[in-house]
Formats: sequence, structure tokens, C-alpha cells
Amino acid sequence: MTLSRRTLILSSAAVAVALAAAAAVLRPFGGPPRRTLTAAEKQSCSLTVEAVEGPYWVSGMGELPDGNLNVKGLAGVTVEVSGHVYDGASGTTAIPNAEVEIWHADSSGSYHPNGNGPATGYKPEELALRGFVKTNAAGEYRFTTIYPGEYTGRARHFHFKIRAPGKPELTTQLIVPARPGDTLTFDTDDIAEGLPNCQQLVVDESTTLARASFDFRI
Repeated sequence: MTLSRRTLILSSAAVAVALAAAAAVLRPFGGPPRRTLTAAEKQSCSLTVEAVEGPYWVSGMGELPDGNLNVKGLAGVTVEVSGHVYDGASGTTAIPNAEVEIWHADSSGSYHPNGNGPATGYKPEELALRGFVKTNAAGEYRFTTIYPGEYTGRARHFHFKIRAPGKPELTTQLIVPARPGDTLTFDTDDIAEGLPNCQQLVVDESTTLARASFDFRI
């Protein structure tokens, strides 16, 4: 059977659509293809590994008052996250005045908004659990918020963008340990396959305020 040129073009188009759909399944949150780390890389904790931005980043968010990400008072368990931003893998040279931008889902797994684009495109009441803090002279940052919820395909996690003078912007994620009743963990989360073990936060819940720490090395 001889195929016409039109049939070949249509067939090629169908193949391209199928490949694109397959890629969407493999990379449901956009960004470059994820690379699964080797066992040695999973154990290593050198420069902070980048992770996909995801579909819910809103640009142009402001600095957080008193480091409080949950200024809208959304329901949830409060957690404080702190640490440093360092220049290089050694973790010895602190970067002052670096911006640490954070965004995450609420306790039920919904973002505010469930969208992206500039902040000016939303009403103030539509924006929550978003903003940035700056490191102090010792390179320290600190913010308080609520535990992010899990949602279809994703374990609990925080999104970050780290900006410092003379450094390329780092976009990454930190995974939050599963809580009772969760269906996904660090080991089963799709994005976490490409992150070292140290990018799962260790949360101390032994005191009234849950606390976690992480040092970004850029």
C-alpha cells in the first residue's frame, strides 16, 4: 500500500502528539527532565540541588512581615524553618542579604492561588503562603508558616527561589516528612527522586512550635 504525502504528515503529527503526551506524564509538573540520582548522590549533601518550579509560582511577591508566611492565618500546624545561605559547597562562607522566596500549598493541598503569573494579576485576598525573607549579616534566614498539605502526585513540600548577588537564581524544593494518614513520602514522591536525602526536612516536634532547619549552598 502506498501512503500519500498527506497521510504521512498526519501520521507524523499524531506521533508528535503522542510523544508530547508521554512527556507530560513523565514530567507532570513541567521543567527539564528529572534525573534519578545514584545511591551515592542520594547520600551526598553538597551544593543544593535544583528542582522544578512547578505550575504555581506567582512573581512579584513582597518581603514577609516578621518572617510570617501565613499572614492570612490559614488553618494548620505551625512550623518554623530556619537556616543559612552559603556561598559554595563547604558551608563556611555566609551570604548576607540573600533573598529566600517561599511558596507552598495550604494544609489541604491547595495553593493560593492555584495559578501563576504576576501578583498584580490577583486580588490581595487571593494570595497567601507566598513571599520572601532576607538573610541577615550572618547569612541566616527564618520564617514561620503551616505544614503544607499533600495533593495528588506530591508529598508535602516547600518551594524556594534563592537569589544572591553574583549568583544564578536557584529554584528548588524541600520535602516535608509524611504525617499520619499521608499517602506519599519522600521515597515515593516523583520530584524527590531527583533530590538528595538531605533535602527532606527533619522536623523537631518535641516543643510547642515545630522546627526544621536547612542550609542552602549555592
